[in-house]
Amino acid sequence: MKTDFSVNLGARIKHFRELAGLSQLQLSELVPCEPSTLAHYETGKNLVSMTRLQKISKVLSVEPYKFFVNVVPDTNPKTIENIKTLLETANPTQLGLVYKFIATALELTSR
Repeated sequence: MKTDFSVNLGARIKHFRELAGLSQLQLSELVPCEPSTLAHYETGKNLVSMTRLQKISKVLSVEPYKFFVNVVPDTNPKTIENIKTLLETANPTQLGLVYKFIATALELTSR
């Protein structure tokens, strides 16, 4: 049964598979599982087990936690300008919190 969680997790699996340059068939052979099973994971129709996700993680050389971090980078210049504007209006406490958040996010995504 599709849930927001299974759809998001499946999208992350697909994202990292494509980054690795693998087809569904290739990844399913390396994991191993049926290609249709992998397709169901990627669409969120089925929720992948932690055991299977660990195998997928190893094959794709992706830390398991990254399957649960759903971040789509936005490099739109307008977005960057909006962030600058927001930072200019922030008070010192808010700036401190933003700094800690950014430092933590960068640390997590660089592992």
